[in-house]
Amino acid sequence: MTLLTTHNPIRPLPEATASELMRIFIDQDTDALLVGACLALLAQRVPEAHELAAFAGALSEVAVPFPALPEGALDTCGTGGDGASTANLSTLAALLLAHLGVPIVKHGNRAATSVCGSADLLEALGYDLARASADLSQDLQAHSFAFLFAPAYHPLLGRLREIRRRLGIPTIFNLLGPLLNPANPPLQLLGVAREELLAPMAGALAQRPTLRRAFVIHGKDAEGKGLDEASIEGPTTVQSVVDGRVQALQVLVPRELGIGQPPRHALRVADRAEALAVARGIFGGAGHADFRPAVADAVALQAGLGLQLHRNQGLEGLPRAYQETRAALDRGFALPFPTPGATPDSAAGVQP
Repeated sequence: MTLLTTHNPIRPLPEATASELMRIFIDQDTDALLVGACLALLAQRVPEAHELAAFAGALSEVAVPFPALPEGALDTCGTGGDGASTANLSTLAALLLAHLGVPIVKHGNRAATSVCGSADLLEALGYDLARASADLSQDLQAHSFAFLFAPAYHPLLGRLREIRRRLGIPTIFNLLGPLLNPANPPLQLLGVAREELLAPMAGALAQRPTLRRAFVIHGKDAEGKGLDEASIEGPTTVQSVVDGRVQALQVLVPRELGIGQPPRHALRVADRAEALAVARGIFGGAGHADFRPAVADAVALQAGLGLQLHRNQGLEGLPRAYQETRAALDRGFALPFPTPGATPDSAAGVQP
């Protein structure tokens, strides 16, 4: 209690203080009103890298552990919160990458601000969110894909859901999700909804001992609004992390990658039903009735970035990687996990 009242959360917190503050947040005996007040104060400024790392470290100490990963495992979890209501681009990219043989250990949750979260989409596709860690490890070996449902690995965060809901504003926990993958994958593609988050999120990743390489990305749509994805409408800023060091900013321009300007709002979905239909169109390939070329372009771009990380290559090879992933989407692909009633070689896009 003393810690909460003697330190002003608006000012940057020392690492040890940030760690202790997070432990107090998840303590069942801490008053909910006090937690809410501190979260509101923290939300008034951009956190620094050492604070994010300390908060994430304290939560990781009490997380349910995940078994060892295969070489080159990748996560594509972003912060969300851009309000763009796009299709599930990073989740679809993760599924495509798994189809291409990249081991994906994706950390995610149900929708908070979007119309359909990664867990919502996968569950609708038949994925069992309750799969045990041992089964998920086997999934990685057999199918190159495992989804780690956040509540199963961070049960102590459950008490904060109602506090955050009542606050009604994004809090520090919206930023911590991508830093809390219990598998600690060595590769990460991390999208941030605000440009000022690039440096602190990259800096926090750089402090994770198990991380080898990452791209932290922030895109702009046609109207200049921020996206927590690489954009096919406007520029994307990339902050790379290599072996514990944050690299200089780089900017991607869609036309330089061979991506044409999409129709207005071509990436948006109105609800979960439309998000699921768009996903099935992607799996079904260019001949499917619900296949959206603009969504395929965006998914291919995210997947191309993932391929470059997996291959230990920089952005200079991205145009070729994009062409590779885009061609794979035209062909369509099967889900990299078993679904109810599916035959081993059936494609999700053509299932009932």
